[in-house]
Amino acid sequence: MQKKSGMMAFSLLALSLLPMSTGATAATIPDLMKTFPSMTQETAELTVTMPSFTMALAIVISSFMVKRWGTKKLVLTGTALTAVGALASMLAPNVLILLAARAVMGAGIGLFNALCISLIDLLYTGQQRERLLGFQNTFQGLGAAGGALIVGLILMNTSWKMAFSFYLISIPIFLLYLIFVPEVRYDAPDVKETVSVNEKVTTASKVQFGYYWIVLFIVMVFYMTVNVKIPSYILNNHFGPLAVGSSAVVMMSVGTIIGGLIYGIFYEIAKKYTLLLAIVIEAVSVFTISAADSSIACFVGAIGVGFSFGLFIPFIFSKGLSFVPKKYGNDASTILMIATNSANFLCPYVGKLINVGGTDQSLFMVSGIIASVVAMIELIKLLSGHRMAALRQEI
Repeated sequence: MQKKSGMMAFSLLALSLLPMSTGATAATIPDLMKTFPSMTQETAELTVTMPSFTMALAIVISSFMVKRWGTKKLVLTGTALTAVGALASMLAPNVLILLAARAVMGAGIGLFNALCISLIDLLYTGQQRERLLGFQNTFQGLGAAGGALIVGLILMNTSWKMAFSFYLISIPIFLLYLIFVPEVRYDAPDVKETVSVNEKVTTASKVQFGYYWIVLFIVMVFYMTVNVKIPSYILNNHFGPLAVGSSAVVMMSVGTIIGGLIYGIFYEIAKKYTLLLAIVIEAVSVFTISAADSSIACFVGAIGVGFSFGLFIPFIFSKGLSFVPKKYGNDASTILMIATNSANFLCPYVGKLINVGGTDQSLFMVSGIIASVVAMIELIKLLSGHRMAALRQEI
């Protein structure tokens, strides 16, 4: 492959500014409902999560398209569609067109979403790979934080429609990729050379991959639930105005940035316990929000939820991709991305299903309980692995 320049790595990482920024418009929900009084809370939240649905569909489609089009054409088409969706969202005269525009934007991001990780897995190895996977999550956090911050500033000065102008960042990203990233194909000879002789994926690997898929879906539901609910939670509990609620979303992203930056170091220390610790941090943080009596407590919980995200995303993707040959890396990334985007899209409905108390506070409490159960399952899995390894050594 061609020499990997610093600008090439930066251009690859810049793609990750967009996927998690779709939730940055959560702060528009109160103003949106004022503009359209007949709209339900679920429909308003759907304007935030709609991109995740079309992202999931486009991710599946892109796994087939990448073999015919190649990676460059797919990324450029995706970033162009994202810009079109952003412009249409800014001009939308009603909710139906806004939902359609958000769907287009999500489809654009979905075309290159899996490539954000699979290209790093394909092009880099060893500690550099782990470091870039952590940075990839940091860029996701930067996108979410920058998006939430810019949306908050826009809402303080102009209408909610202008909040979608943030996504025009897809235009400079388009140009960066066009200039600095060469065509990369998964069927190229140098990719085939990196594939091990034994390309068969064992049943045990498939089971492990499936386990991480389920865990990823669950923890992502809770992450997105906090992302969507915390602005209105702060407002409704009189912890502060809408700008404070929007700031809480920014704090989540700050936590993600920190988690992504230190992921390599954290993983070197915690190793196989990284996922367990990440889930525990998420559970404690969600409990903190549910018991909050001030915006400060909400901020602390939000930072914790974001920090856990900065740890479990690179860990699960790194683990998941380790079970398949490199030439199937994009397919494996696609399947994992389906988990994240399905969780994002379904979180309002999952939240309604598990919210036995009917309030945001009870929703956060139940989320913390379920996350704790997942952490216990992960602990049992780790302890069982230790026992099996000990038995094999004795034999």
